[in-house]
Amino acid sequence: MVNSQRFPSWAPKEVISEWKEACDEVDYWKRRFPTAEPDTEQADLLYRLLTYPDMKSVWEKLPKYQIRATSFASMVQLSSIYIETKPHNLTPKDYESWLIEVKETAMKLAKLIEFSRYDQLLQERYFSKRSKLMLENLVGHSLKFFDPNIDAEQHANTEPEYKQWPDLSPGLLSANLRKLATLDSDDQVGLLGNEQSSVKLEKPKHPNAKRSYFIKRLTQLIRSETGQPLREIVAKTTATVFDDPTLTERQIIRTAP
Repeated sequence: MVNSQRFPSWAPKEVISEWKEACDEVDYWKRRFPTAEPDTEQADLLYRLLTYPDMKSVWEKLPKYQIRATSFASMVQLSSIYIETKPHNLTPKDYESWLIEVKETAMKLAKLIEFSRYDQLLQERYFSKRSKLMLENLVGHSLKFFDPNIDAEQHANTEPEYKQWPDLSPGLLSANLRKLATLDSDDQVGLLGNEQSSVKLEKPKHPNAKRSYFIKRLTQLIRSETGQPLREIVAKTTATVFDDPTLTERQIIRTAP
């Protein structure tokens, strides 16, 4: 993929750089597997955001809401990933049934593995990784004695940083499975404690399900960032991504109230 494309003057340079990186990755895999069809979806998506005329006003308005161009590009990319597997493609009713099945299965597995070697799997991986990092930290601390810019006597009174590290042991696998079984939904599982409701579609098998998901997810992400749904920005971005210039703000509001 050629990445010497000329872009409009309003296209954010940092997002152009991301597009070039995506193109380089496509080229890399094409060289590795010349007979395979390369995945150009992300590069194509960024190209649309950088060239479609309606996006000019979107990029110009983002600073007003303190949204960085690269952050917005990430929001769009994240919103475009509609996973057509459970639980993402389930109706709200089917999702409730899936939750019951998950909880029952978690409890069954917890009882099966309790007191076995399987139960220590998470702890084993955690302590293996932690031990490696502790050793690296200790070696780095010791090597500072040979640094002419460091006072060796003062350094001798310091301790390696790893001694201040918190213990983040995940515990036994069975205990984690039992905790999973107490959760009301998978929305309660968030990276670093950052919970965010997953997008649910009333008709996940509808021909426009992917577009509906995109509208709901992008609105959710923007509202989380700014406190506002920014309908015009969502409408123009959705029209660009799905090549549908007839899309209106009214349709956006109807899909993501």
